[in-house]
Amino acid sequence: MNNAFVSLSLLSTAIFSGATFAQCNADFTSIYTIQGTAKSSALQGQQLSTRGVVTAQIYLGSKAAGITLRAIEQGNAQASASLFIADTNAATAYQPGQLLQISGIVTELHSQTSLIDISDITVCDTGLSVTAREVQLPLTSMNEWEKLEGELIQFSQTLTVNDTYDLGRYGEVILADKRLMVATEIMQPGKNAAALTEQQRLHTVVVDDGLYQQNPDPLQFGGKTLTAENTLRVGDTVQNVQGVVVQDDRGYRVVPTRTPVYIASNPRPENPAAKPAKALRIASFNVLNFFNGTDQTPSFPTRRGADTLAEFERQQAKTVTALAALDADVIGLLEVENNGYGAKSALASLTTALNKVTTKPYRFIITSEQPGNDVIKVALLYRPATVGVEGKAAMLFNKPFDWGSRPPLAQSFRHLASNELVTVSINHFKSKGSCPKDRSTKNADQHDGQGCWNALRTTSAQALSDWLKTQPTGVKTNKQIILGDLNAYRMEDPVQALRDENWQYLHNKDTEQYSFVYRGRSGSLDHALASPELAKQLKTLQHWTINADEPTALDYNLEFKSNDQQQQLYAPNPYRSSDHDPLIATFEF
Repeated sequence: MNNAFVSLSLLSTAIFSGATFAQCNADFTSIYTIQGTAKSSALQGQQLSTRGVVTAQIYLGSKAAGITLRAIEQGNAQASASLFIADTNAATAYQPGQLLQISGIVTELHSQTSLIDISDITVCDTGLSVTAREVQLPLTSMNEWEKLEGELIQFSQTLTVNDTYDLGRYGEVILADKRLMVATEIMQPGKNAAALTEQQRLHTVVVDDGLYQQNPDPLQFGGKTLTAENTLRVGDTVQNVQGVVVQDDRGYRVVPTRTPVYIASNPRPENPAAKPAKALRIASFNVLNFFNGTDQTPSFPTRRGADTLAEFERQQAKTVTALAALDADVIGLLEVENNGYGAKSALASLTTALNKVTTKPYRFIITSEQPGNDVIKVALLYRPATVGVEGKAAMLFNKPFDWGSRPPLAQSFRHLASNELVTVSINHFKSKGSCPKDRSTKNADQHDGQGCWNALRTTSAQALSDWLKTQPTGVKTNKQIILGDLNAYRMEDPVQALRDENWQYLHNKDTEQYSFVYRGRSGSLDHALASPELAKQLKTLQHWTINADEPTALDYNLEFKSNDQQQQLYAPNPYRSSDHDPLIATFEF
């Protein structure tokens, strides 16, 4: 076993030495035997009696309430020493430290070996010490969780929040021994990347709130209440984690038996520094389905964004606050509703709202053709006070941009302070979702860490590079930049294809880069690559971490929130205005 686990025989001696069990019937089935070493018990369906000390009461006040017992005798070290007793009455009637003999039926209750239909409980002794088993991440194998099923454990190490996606819906947080990066963010795709992804599972643990309910109100973490101002961010740290290991159909988790201590180790970032007067700042921002629904009747719910006018107004307020703080001369937008350029379009309404709070107004680029057939499009905003439009707005509609990857938009601008000409291309490649049904195709998941549609994204990158070399805006300049959500992490084929074509990857060498958090892993889907001549002028590159680290519960949505939460969890600030972090590149000529 892992050295982090206390020897069962030593633990039994330390806790139960000197105890007398005269009231217990000697005829019982050991918890070790009930648990066994397989995923499920070989004794399912059998009526039997077992014996153990109560270690915890969990899910109190719910239909899933029960107690956990730990065996007092020595047994198979490869089997769990603890068992869940699914009985709501027992959960309130018995306390940790009581030795019980219990009769019931063995079952796999939501994948967890348990005793149900309890017919008899005898208190054999009281006042026994209960000590949590010490566990340390990473585990040696996922089988360690099965050995710990039903066990009271504790982590003495400081853990790191890696995901809060399910905090609002289920009260769950993913913790790990460090911040975990997507494998293909830090290494080449292939068997090693796939192996790292699998190995990272050993570093994580899911901790829930122990309430056994959806949409808890209020949302609690470490005794604190989540609000728009009091957040829990990925990168924050946690101490004092102790609880019972339970298993359900979604996997293993720890139900706390004492309150964890959450430490704000990753505070919210302030607004980006103001742009130097003579610098050129270019940004990109995936605005997460900014739809105003004006091309449909009724307008709400929209096809992909806000469900109601109230939601849309909340979404727009957060988005505008974020965009204004970028202080950028050119902003590439992604996931804007593809409903034209008229005064009532999503792009126009966003620009109008933005200009109400900025001292230097923006305009948007209008293309001569409908920007693709997708319900979302890419777009460009610019400040006439600092940049002038040069040439024509160009889009690429040919394969592979006829489906999947959205048609890219390119526009040249003259930076008024330096008189430099820069062509900006904003892009949104096909996502990793909705995989092809035919798993034999090149776009199926190749299990190398890149997910499905990688071939399409790579072809898109190559076609984009070839297109930009033709100077599609009609303006000849050696200063070009590719921006956007490429739906590929840094070391994946699409990004590498662009680098192979001599596009320079822009990054901050002093910080760990990421713009997105998914299933407890952080990485960058949003990139900036520039021609060598422009890359030389880069002053700073920043992913403004306002979204990926924040709980989804703080977004604009009203769904799954009580009336109080709709107010408490929302503020018209930039935090969780999207699921992607904006990217900001500042150049000085």
